Amino acid sequence: MKYLPIAILIAAYVLLAAIYSFVVPLGEGPDEPGHAAYVFFLAREGRLPDQRQNEVPGEGHQPPLFYALAAPATLWLTPAERQLDLPGNPRFVWAGGDQINAAAHGTRELWPWRGTVLAWHLMRLASVACGAVAVGMTWLAASALQIGTEKTAMPLLAAALVAFNPQFLFIGGLVSNDALLAALGATALWLCVRGQRSGSRGQELALGILLGLALLTKQSALVLVPIIMLTCLGWQIKQHGWRWRRLLTWSSCHLVIITAALVSGWWYWRNWQLYGDLFGLAEFQSQFGTQPFDFTSLAAWLTALRQLHDSFWVRFGWMNVAPPTWVLWIYTALGLLAMVGWAYGLRLTQQKAWHSAIPPLTLAATTFVFVVAFAYTAGLVAWQGRLLFPAISAIAILIAQGIQRLSFSLQHWSKQHRIPATLATCLIAFSLCAVAFWLPFGVIRPAYPVQVLAEQAARDWQGTRVYGRFGQPSGPGAELRAYRFVSTAQPGESLELALLWHAQGSQSRNWSVFVHVVDRQGMIVAQSNQPPRNDAYPLGMWAAGDWVEDAHTLLLPAELPAGSYVLRVGLFDQQGTLERAGVWNAAGELVGDYVELGLTEVTR
Repeated sequence: MKYLPIAILIAAYVLLAAIYSFVVPLGEGPDEPGHAAYVFFLAREGRLPDQRQNEVPGEGHQPPLFYALAAPATLWLTPAERQLDLPGNPRFVWAGGDQINAAAHGTRELWPWRGTVLAWHLMRLASVACGAVAVGMTWLAASALQIGTEKTAMPLLAAALVAFNPQFLFIGGLVSNDALLAALGATALWLCVRGQRSGSRGQELALGILLGLALLTKQSALVLVPIIMLTCLGWQIKQHGWRWRRLLTWSSCHLVIITAALVSGWWYWRNWQLYGDLFGLAEFQSQFGTQPFDFTSLAAWLTALRQLHDSFWVRFGWMNVAPPTWVLWIYTALGLLAMVGWAYGLRLTQQKAWHSAIPPLTLAATTFVFVVAFAYTAGLVAWQGRLLFPAISAIAILIAQGIQRLSFSLQHWSKQHRIPATLATCLIAFSLCAVAFWLPFGVIRPAYPVQVLAEQAARDWQGTRVYGRFGQPSGPGAELRAYRFVSTAQPGESLELALLWHAQGSQSRNWSVFVHVVDRQGMIVAQSNQPPRNDAYPLGMWAAGDWVEDAHTLLLPAELPAGSYVLRVGLFDQQGTLERAGVWNAAGELVGDYVELGLTEVTR
């Protein structure tokens, strides 16, 4: 029974993170295409990428641990399939653009998944597993920080603040090394606080191994060094007092450093040999550009801190899918309540409460300093809440401790109308879980409307079958496979036409579709000229296997004579030369530059 609540909480996290992983389109998270490309590269080439060759653009500088853990999810693919093929959206701008999606999402991403898409989703499950570890280790660390022998609901609340953090669920459902570093950070915090009174060689060795693994996960793992070193120094002082000679000759810190170097040193030695610096940052910065941050502007600081706060809790996509304002106010209110609890509640509790806050506060402060330093190096891109995730367990514990202090204060004021702490924790956790469950369906899914049809829906599509291949048979052509329209109309009415397209490969040009209504002499009497789906899914974003339903409305002139009229469909370069695309039939023969559909009868 002791572990039942946290087991339920971890199970709830896994379920929610899997939902986020299912709902979020591939590549629609910070740097996920680069992280996925790294995993595919390891599985395909069997070696680490070389930044000088730009083999993994954007993420080749990252340490390899997470990617090695995720790579087995791709090994069932053939070597030719172990590669990234995600058409980008050329109109996407990371900040300030009007396009939400950074990538094109075609038929192959719809259920049921196959091949590379299925492997990508399996890779995401590695992050989900890492996030579950972070939730469990947060509970253990918070339990170790409880004051005296009194057992409270604070550890469960801290774990809930991690498990039901929508941003952590979002990042934990992507192919990303952030969840693994969060898990290692939570484990490091637990090892530091559980050994406050002693510090055996086993604990020191464990901290060294863990620090080495963290340094093989992400370079921001350096934020763990201060709390680990301070913990080791505290152990040494408790055991031997202030004996400086002993501290300088041999200490817990030395064992941790040596162990961490043995675990991760080879990676940094490789960087030094290849790029001339330990982190390979010079090569990375030569390919990476961003907007600088103005450290002298108060307005810039206020904007950056607000973005850091909001994106720590909930900011989806590439930081461009925001929730309703009321959602952010919930998490802001939690933080304010915790601050009030720390400000007032400590007056009514023992001084040991301060001591319990020192380890998580140290880790949280160190991580914030890293973000500021990263902003100095990389600019505005640094103000992302996920960069605080190495300390997410520490931040959650501080908030939970503050709310617990506030609860104690309120109970001190009113002894007749007490709300049991466990009940309050359950109410908060349930509310956070409900919000986290609603966000994928209420915010994320509507942000990425589906522009294609599933294969089964295309097979069941109601209409008249036709065939015309726009593009040479040896190239990545687009096929017109069926159409549908009402066969009779009256002058002055609108004629609704639906087309079913099938892509044979990634398209090289953004052709527009022309639909002409012509009389018996071949004169155009009505027409529609627009990109497919009114430019919501242009041809340049189509990939092999895409099925696209494309609607066109043609207004028939009021004075149009009664009679039979023919519909013609083709592709042309609307933004350039007005050149038309050629059309080939099923036998591979060039037959013209349009496909002739059926007749429509205009009656009066």
